[in-house]
This record gives sequence, structure tokens and C-alpha cells, in this order.
Amino acid sequence: MVINAADKAFWGATDSETIQNAVDHAHKTGANSVTVPRFNARTGKCVWSMESAIILPSDMEIVLDNCHLRQADGAMDNIFRNFRDPETEGHTMAEQSRNIVIRGVGNAVLDGGLHNGLTEKTAKLEGMPHISHNSMILFYNLRDFVIENVELRDHRYWAIQLVHTERGRLSDLMISGDCHCPNQDGIDLRIGCSNLLIERIFGQTGDDVIALSAINNNIPAYRFHVEEHDCDIHDIIIRDVIATSVECAVIALRNNGGRKIYDVTVENVHCNDNYAYQDGKRYPDYPTYKIKPFDIVRIRRGNEPYALLRIGQPGYGSRSSVLGELYNIHATNLHTDLGCVVLANVALENCYFGNIYAGNDVDYIFTTKELRNERVFGADLKNVVIENVFYQNEDNGFAVAFDLNQKDGEFSAENVLIRNAFLGNCKTPFNVTYGSVFYSGVFGKNVEKESGVITAK
Repeated sequence: MVINAADKAFWGATDSETIQNAVDHAHKTGANSVTVPRFNARTGKCVWSMESAIILPSDMEIVLDNCHLRQADGAMDNIFRNFRDPETEGHTMAEQSRNIVIRGVGNAVLDGGLHNGLTEKTAKLEGMPHISHNSMILFYNLRDFVIENVELRDHRYWAIQLVHTERGRLSDLMISGDCHCPNQDGIDLRIGCSNLLIERIFGQTGDDVIALSAINNNIPAYRFHVEEHDCDIHDIIIRDVIATSVECAVIALRNNGGRKIYDVTVENVHCNDNYAYQDGKRYPDYPTYKIKPFDIVRIRRGNEPYALLRIGQPGYGSRSSVLGELYNIHATNLHTDLGCVVLANVALENCYFGNIYAGNDVDYIFTTKELRNERVFGADLKNVVIENVFYQNEDNGFAVAFDLNQKDGEFSAENVLIRNAFLGNCKTPFNVTYGSVFYSGVFGKNVEKESGVITAK
């Protein structure tokens, strides 16, 4: 039996209470499925105003049937969460949630509405809650779950936040964010996420579209820490992504403090600037809320996704990752029209990047330089292959195709191989300030030899 949240028997004082009543009834009776229809019979409207989070127990399916759930003005809570009190619940394996599904039918929308002023800087001040309450969906200590066929619109922080989640699928998600607030990521995997499939993701975010972040600094005190659960991120497949960021990366992998990221497959990712046009207008040069310290290297009209794929990033307050902590990354069929294809900082090992298609406004195919400011940059590289590169460089004078660049560090580059690359008119095919690069079958107007070794002087 399917429970309809619009039935009068479930009406509460608010829309959130109404849906929660339906969920609680479905859980109690064993129906385990609740449909939220488009028409809200309690209010007579086609929008459901979400004042507080709907708490989903194990073995629960939510069907969003062409409905529009909008976070209420001034509300400071998630739309969906799997534990009522993140401070005290869900921190042991015995409490692990199981089998939760959020499934959209037709045009199902989760809407952040107007921003409520809760940011990482204002969190826990003057009565405001933890910043995690601004994610639309917050799942932690969860196994076996699905989120599919939903539009995530104007999210106030990360649209989906996952911590210590495993065996899940996120698919057919449209993300619509215009960088009206800081740190507007789309999908964030934090520590302890594994065996996940993320596929068919579309749209635009202000910050990273998809971020894998094993970067928490103090695990025992972490808000979502789960005792005895793996803290690494591994066995992740990301595929079929057509999306862009206003100012950051499409896909980002970051780890520190000894936590690992490994066995990640990325395939069929497209990024272009088309989403810079909306309602007949083009986005400004750079988000107005952003205040330096960033010293932007290059400003373009419209969106500024600085990398299609970012791997590693220093500056998160704990020991940066070292070789052996980020490895087995396999990324293929990467398409972008601007910025950088692969930006690597810190360390990576046993990684493959292939079938790369870059437009004229791409400045780097692969670089270890920090692109947004002058902090320490560089990367330790070991057993890295870059091949099958098609760079349609016609007149981009900023471009350096393959850039091993470091500052204020002693980095290593061992067994870096580039092969089968067509660089067009790229003025600087190689810039190697440390280590060596072996290359074979590299062609372009300014390539002296198609095969050889480039060694730092």
C-alpha cells in the first residue's frame, strides 16, 4: 500500500509536519512508501513549504510525484535527513540506516528558495545551527540507498551531503545553482563513502559540481563520525556528467590527514560555458559575494570553472596527502571548452587520463600549478599516464599543454608518460620545472620532436 501525504488524515500544522506524519504512518504500518503529489490539499497550493527536515527511517521510499518542495524563507534545516538529531544519533554501526529511496516522477523539484544567511562563517553564531542543516539532503551512516530523477534548485549550501554512506546510486539529477551563496557544491561525498554510482548529472553549481572530500581534521570529534566505520573514500563510479561550475571544478577529489581516496572511475564528463546564459543575460565576471584573498589569474566573461577534474588541494588545516593515499584514478572521455582539464595538487599515484578533448580557451591539459592564487603548489606524481589528447588550440597564447610546476616545495615526478597528443597551435607544449616527462606521438605546430624526454633543468 502506498501512503499519499496529501490525505487529510495526515495534515499537521505545517507541510513538513504533514509529510512527516505520512512517513511515520507508513513506517508503523509497514507500507514503507509515501507519495508526495503535486497538489498540496492542505494549503490548496502546488508548492510544499518545508519548515523542518523530514526524517526518513530505514526501509522507506519517498516518491516525489511532479511535486515542488521549497525550503521555507528563514528555515534552517534540511529537506530530508535519516537521523533526527545528528548530535546524538547515528554514530555507531549498530544504528546504521538501510534501504532509503528518494525517487522523483516527472518534474520533481527540491528548491532552496531564498537564502537564510546560514554559511560556514555564520554557523553556530547567534543561535544559528551547524552549516550541515543547509544541505537539501543529508544522509550519514546509511547503506543501500537511491536518489534519482530530481531537480535540485537554488541550494543554500551543498545540495546533497553524504557521510559514511555505502552501496548507493545517485542518478538523473538536474542541479540548478547560480553561485548566490558561498560553497554551493552539488553532490558532496565526505569521509567513509564507498561503493557508489553517480550517473547522469546535469546543470550548474556555484562551487564544485561533484566533490569527494576525505578531509576532516579531527575524526573522533567529527559531527558525523561513525565508530569502527572506514573513513576512506573508495570504489566510486562517476559517469555521464554534463555540467559546469560558475567558479570551481566540475569534479574534485581532496584528501588529507592520512585518509585515502582510491579506486575511482570518471568517464564521459562534459563542461562548457553554455549555462552562463540564462534569461537572456550573461553572468558577471566573478561572483559579487567573493572577497579576496583569491588572486584570480584569468578573468573571463561568464562562468569560470577552473578545472574539469581537480585532484588534491592543500590548505585544509591538516597534513596534506602523500603518495599512497590517493591512487587508482581512471578518468576518460573528458571534454571541456575552457579552464583546465586536469589540475593536480599534492600527490597521485597509478592514475590514467585518456581521451581528452579540449577547446581553444583551455589553458592547460594537465597542470600541477595552483590556478586561483599564489599558495604553495606542485604535486608528487608516480605512474601517471596521459594519452589520446585532442587540443583544438588555435590562438590561445596563455596555454601550456603539460605543466609540471611547483613553488616552495620539493616534489617528485616518477614515470609520467604522455602519448598520442595533438596540440594544434599551443605555444608552449611542455613546461617542466621538476622531474621528467616521457612523451611519444606528440604533435603540434610548436612541438620540436614527436617523441622524447623533457627533464627539468
